[in-house]
Amino acid sequence: MKSAEDVLKKLIGILLLYLEELSGYKDVEGQQFEYGERLAYTECLECIQLWKRAKKYGLDFDIEKKYPL
Repeated sequence: MKSAEDVLKKLIGILLLYLEELSGYKDVEGQQFEYGERLAYTECLECIQLWKRAKKYGLDFDIEKKYPL
């Protein structure tokens, strides 16, 4: 069984990877699903960023500036 910290560390890595993969999708016709994924992943990371150890695991930046919507 993994600790909450281990799970959050893994989740941060996965969400950042997904945001990189979806960075080219915009809020335009034919790309709404992928854009919605970007929104959801960004919101998840912003929530995780409230965690006091988030900076230790790479969330030491403004998420919306790095991954603008």
